[in-house]
Amino acid sequence: MTMRVSTLQMHTQAIDSIVDTNRQMLDTQQQISSGKRFSTPADDPVAAARAVGLNQELAVRDQYQRNIQIVTGQLGVEDAALSQATDILQRVRELALSAGNATLTQSDRASIGTEIAQRLDELVSVMNTRTATGEYVFAGNKGATQPFVKNGAADVVYEGDEGQRRVPVAASSTVAVNDSGKKIFMSVPSVATTFAAETPPGNTSSASITAGAVLDQSAVDAFYPDKLVVEFNATTADPQGRPNFTVRRASDGHVVDGLSNVPYSAGNPIVASGMQFQIYGTPAEGDRFVVSTSQEQGMATTLSKLADGLKNLGDSDADRASLQTLVDQSVGNVDNALDSVLTVRADIGARLNTADSTNTLHQDVQVVTQKLLSDLQDVDYAQAVSQLNMQTFVLQAAQQSYVKISGLSLFNYL
Repeated sequence: MTMRVSTLQMHTQAIDSIVDTNRQMLDTQQQISSGKRFSTPADDPVAAARAVGLNQELAVRDQYQRNIQIVTGQLGVEDAALSQATDILQRVRELALSAGNATLTQSDRASIGTEIAQRLDELVSVMNTRTATGEYVFAGNKGATQPFVKNGAADVVYEGDEGQRRVPVAASSTVAVNDSGKKIFMSVPSVATTFAAETPPGNTSSASITAGAVLDQSAVDAFYPDKLVVEFNATTADPQGRPNFTVRRASDGHVVDGLSNVPYSAGNPIVASGMQFQIYGTPAEGDRFVVSTSQEQGMATTLSKLADGLKNLGDSDADRASLQTLVDQSVGNVDNALDSVLTVRADIGARLNTADSTNTLHQDVQVVTQKLLSDLQDVDYAQAVSQLNMQTFVLQAAQQSYVKISGLSLFNYL
């Protein structure tokens, strides 16, 4: 059987071959110029789908690495603040030990108390440390709220919460970027039952209460866990119309140690249930001050009580005995405060190690993922150039063949 090939069919096949080879050349040239094996998903749907997944994986890893930078930065700020707090506490410990020297005069001790008071202000500043973004480090989840506020001469109030902010650093791993200031600076075990004096926010005057000192430890132990409430009465309660106050137990309202309608004089020591403190200023009728016993003592209270005792305790035998007790307990409480800080710093170090090792893992996975992505979409230049040369040769051959074939005709032989 003879198959006839028409002149039109011959021309069509030749031109189709030239056009197809030219298209292949253009595709190869595009790959070489862009460096990519495919320019649209239609060129290689399977490879394009895998490339999308790998790019998503790289984006997620990149976000985790940015999170790790945040973790490292914020924990670095916290650790620096705690390092400064450690230096302050160690200096206070040295001062407390020196204050216990029996050869010092009351004036010498007052000078030491003044420096400790300055160190207290420095410590409160550290406790209110901020990050570069303006958030308070030790405020828990309330980063925009100043965590430690001085309320009166001796009282430092914590306004934050006990939460921890956590940042994801891997698919199933988060790292805490802060610690609650209450846990670090306030909830410090005391070497003995102690007390904290505070000024409630409802007072109408600017009168303040000092940190005070323990005069009779056994009496304080027996009074724990109750509170004292010092309330200022109307002047009509005093026969001479003087400002006066009454000290009661918070639990049942009973008057403590007969301290009812006591004439008030600013700075005079008030002694109740083994605790001594002073009130300064001009309290208004209805003003209240609360003295809470506790087996924990905040660092600010420890420094405030020590400074207050060094300034106010005299040279009598009773005062010297109280002073020695104060110094011994203060040194123990400072040691407990240092332990609290060092415990948190050790935990910060562990978190930084976790962040660092996780970051290293992300970097290793990124290298592997980028290699897979490159194998999928990056062109092999040597292969592409060789393929382009071959396609050029094929195109030239097709063109030359077409020129010769198109010139063939039976009329050339007539």
